[in-house]
Amino acid sequence: MELRVLRYFLAVVDTGSMTAAAARVHVAQPSISRQLRSLERELGAELLRRTSAGVQLTAAGRRFVPVARDLTLRAARGTDLLQAVSGQSPLQFRVACPVSTIAHLVAPFVAERGGPFSDARGCEPDQVYERLSAGDVDIGISTSPPPGGMAARRLGGRRISVQMPSAHPLAREGDGALELASLLDHPVIVNSRASAVRRALDTALYEQGTPLRPAFEPQSEAMAQALAAAGHGVCVVVDHPQFDLRARALCGLGLPLSISLYAGWDPDHYAHDEIDAAMRELSTWLMANDGGRKPGSRPEPTMADPSPGADPDTGN
Repeated sequence: MELRVLRYFLAVVDTGSMTAAAARVHVAQPSISRQLRSLERELGAELLRRTSAGVQLTAAGRRFVPVARDLTLRAARGTDLLQAVSGQSPLQFRVACPVSTIAHLVAPFVAERGGPFSDARGCEPDQVYERLSAGDVDIGISTSPPPGGMAARRLGGRRISVQMPSAHPLAREGDGALELASLLDHPVIVNSRASAVRRALDTALYEQGTPLRPAFEPQSEAMAQALAAAGHGVCVVVDHPQFDLRARALCGLGLPLSISLYAGWDPDHYAHDEIDAAMRELSTWLMANDGGRKPGSRPEPTMADPSPGADPDTGN
């Protein structure tokens, strides 16, 4: 069983056709078809059903897909490891995380410290660990802890702020922390309930017996900031201020509201120790740079994590 043939098989699975798969792997279609037939004979099972409508997986093919992905992934990891050990190339990892985390944490970390990331793939927070489990990436970073069975580390916290134009009454009061009660006197712009910021805000308001009725619920913090800059209300976000907005820390009963960032990875990853060391460094950098603020940007309110390197699952 050859790895390149497994890659051809997965290309067909991912694209849904022999023609598209051939274009992806830069191999002639007849050659791919012939080698996949040979693979089926070797395995003693039909993996693909060829029809006039295209190519479909058989029951055996569906069961073989995760095996093929695992084999090709482990082969790629082995190549990376040996190249790193021999000094041919440094270890580089792929990370999945929300787009805002790429912009305000991963990319600045790489630019300033040369962090060991070769790629960052943006996805919704609830899809991060799915991408990790599928083998698409080496590390997942999200606002929720990784599921059981994954190696995990809490990277740190980011304080939630309320942002508004400089002419807004809340901005004219000063830069001090703002209590939730004062926030509700104004139209509030905040992400949907799927976001960690919204969940933290809803929880704090629930504990005070005050439901939230947002004026707008955009999908991105950038859009929330744009709406606030346009005068539609005040936005509740963790991103650094833009569009000339002013930021004030948001508190509930005197306690700062914040969200946490977590990293997860396969505990059996060939570079487990190197990933753990990289996550420790990222955690330290996060806390030293105002919770992920872009270097050189205007400071925003952030949380000093009392134990930035604490591991939620192992306690390390």
